[in-house]
Amino acid sequence: MHSPKIIVPRSESKKLLSLSTREAEQLFQSYEKNQQLEILTATRNPKAREQLYYLVPDCTELIQESPTEDVLQVLDTMLGTGLASVLLPCLSNQQFEELLDIAVWRDGKIDEESLDLWLFELSECERDELGRFLRELDIRLLAVLLHGRIVVKNQYTAMLLENEFMDPSSPGIDYADERARAICDAIWEADHEIFGIFINELSAIGLEDNVEAELAAVFDSVKAERAERVAARDKETGIDVTEEDLMEKVDLESLTLDEDEEDNASNNKDK
Repeated sequence: MHSPKIIVPRSESKKLLSLSTREAEQLFQSYEKNQQLEILTATRNPKAREQLYYLVPDCTELIQESPTEDVLQVLDTMLGTGLASVLLPCLSNQQFEELLDIAVWRDGKIDEESLDLWLFELSECERDELGRFLRELDIRLLAVLLHGRIVVKNQYTAMLLENEFMDPSSPGIDYADERARAICDAIWEADHEIFGIFINELSAIGLEDNVEAELAAVFDSVKAERAERVAARDKETGIDVTEEDLMEKVDLESLTLDEDEEDNASNNKDK
């Protein structure tokens, strides 16, 4: 039986990235899958790692078997461009949930700017894939975060939705910006039922006397549910790092994008 050749993952990564696309594809596809994953993990530069994913005809399996933090580093370099929507459909449902738990929270609070960018990328996805991801999202949280940017005016919202008289272009809905409108359009196109739930959640906000307390209660509930998910995943996988450690790991600002810089530093130290 032919045994797989021994490779040094990081060296092999540099070799692959130096070859022409056709040569790199042939070489990368000659490796066992576990070797491909080792090479990907050893590639610290997220943009270089992205190039390696594209060396196979369909990178879905490689992405789903990669650590979520590694995939997040790649996706994070594309945020706001619409390009992340190309790789987002490769994520498993569990990875998508983990990604949001990591990417849109900062110091125990929702990072609304980050979430807005992720929602934009989701709105660029194929509608079937977006529908799949929407079913993993907490629609209450989505409504709270878009409260004020999407305003439902009509007091007969429930009746209109039930009779399918309401869609994103309905006069009973106002938008504060074009991205909010694009997100609403995308939700409608992906899943009419979830759109109805989303609009109902939006219209329900403000029915109580204290809107701020109402919004805070939703955030607290979502935060507690997220903490339970994170704790359960950590227990299952035996992870004992803190959330702060994890955020530091996936924070692109702390990444060295040129792998040669580390080698140069090591060489200078030895001199």
